[in-house]
Amino acid sequence: MSILEVIEMFNPNELTRTALVARDRSVDWLLKHIESDGRPADCDTRTGWSRLGWSLAVAGEPAAASAVVSWAAKHRIGENGDYLPGFMEGQSYISQYANYWLGTFVVSAWMAGSFDIALRSMDYLASQQDPVYGGLPTRLDSGNHPAGICDVLSTAQVGLSALITGQLDVADKVYRWLEGLLAAQPSDGNFYMFRQGEDVWRTPDPAFAWAAIVPFNQPRQAFYGPGMAAVFLARYAHIRHRLEAIELARGFLAYNVNGTQEQFTDIESVQACKFGWAVGVMHQADPEGGWGKWLAPMMQWFIDRQAPEGWWGPSRFADPNPTFADRLVKTSEHLMEITALISALNASSFVQGS
Repeated sequence: MSILEVIEMFNPNELTRTALVARDRSVDWLLKHIESDGRPADCDTRTGWSRLGWSLAVAGEPAAASAVVSWAAKHRIGENGDYLPGFMEGQSYISQYANYWLGTFVVSAWMAGSFDIALRSMDYLASQQDPVYGGLPTRLDSGNHPAGICDVLSTAQVGLSALITGQLDVADKVYRWLEGLLAAQPSDGNFYMFRQGEDVWRTPDPAFAWAAIVPFNQPRQAFYGPGMAAVFLARYAHIRHRLEAIELARGFLAYNVNGTQEQFTDIESVQACKFGWAVGVMHQADPEGGWGKWLAPMMQWFIDRQAPEGWWGPSRFADPNPTFADRLVKTSEHLMEITALISALNASSFVQGS
């Protein structure tokens, strides 16, 4: 192959160039709101910075990623690896999924090269794993909730964190929990996000039902659960040489693929973001699975939802006036996800052109 062919191969198409601009705009926005010691702006009112180091690292800002992780280790993470008490009060969106968010911090610390910090928090998460079923408990502190409820968001993210940090025993248990979750899904067209022992959690409090039972044939639902499961399963299949994990991931993503198109067309909803992430990961793990056709549409999906200033926010139908902390949460997440799509799309172009 000539040098000109190589240069042409790495020359991104128009959509990728637009996505790179969106990525860089979000990085610039984030960097403007991080102090020199790594302290994120508005960090006292919301614990939404946990994924920030992860996003900055994959976007090519290792110094900023390291600073944020170092600040968090000094001021927000306890000796036992868990969050220090007091910073989640009044933040049900964060506190209910504390194991999920701590799992994202594990990846942040690992990506920033702070392996000791990552392992300290990962050891704490391993101690929280259900020893029988392998799920990670949801921290529900209100309502009449039975003990031992575990959710797909926390469990799959902690499984991914375990893969990254080499705790394969934790990842194996997560795989078994997800296998049981999919097998227990009723045939009523809904996706149940929680397990209660061997069965799905069918009777959540009404105030919590939106996040627990997802009718994929209706718009403006919590469409993110299957994607989170599929990201873990795709990585697990490679690392543990378990091809059946790919089939399991396909089963989860079938809910998105066969669900309402408003997941993708409703400009006021960002609930399908993890499907976009999963598409990028699955395209690499399951190249014959037809995921390539989703790469460009999902990349455009993220571009269309970005504010001109560079931030992303939560779904506008639920929160039309997001705070800075809300924007920090979603920008950190979407930056990581669109970067995964950019990588997958261009890896595909490289293979096809080689």
